Amino acid sequence: MTGYAQDIRPKFRANDIACMARKNVKLDEPQWMCDPAGGRGFDDHANARRVFAALSAGFMPPDGAWPPDWVDAYRDWMNQGFEP
Repeated sequence: MTGYAQDIRPKFRANDIACMARKNVKLDEPQWMCDPAGGRGFDDHANARRVFAALSAGFMPPDGAWPPDWVDAYRDWMNQGFEP
């Protein structure tokens, strides 16, 4: 089982976290990332899905896209139920 704190959070560097915090995106908070609430155009888990949209489009992190296997790991985490 893929968990945010163990498997996904370590992929974000301190710079990524600081940059996104200015946009009220809390990459370093598993509870925020795993929140099941909808919003911002997403029916559920809006925070995580918004981050995924940016990662998969290559907009995030700001200095270059994640490798495809990291994006796949993030997708797997979502598909497995957004475990903290």
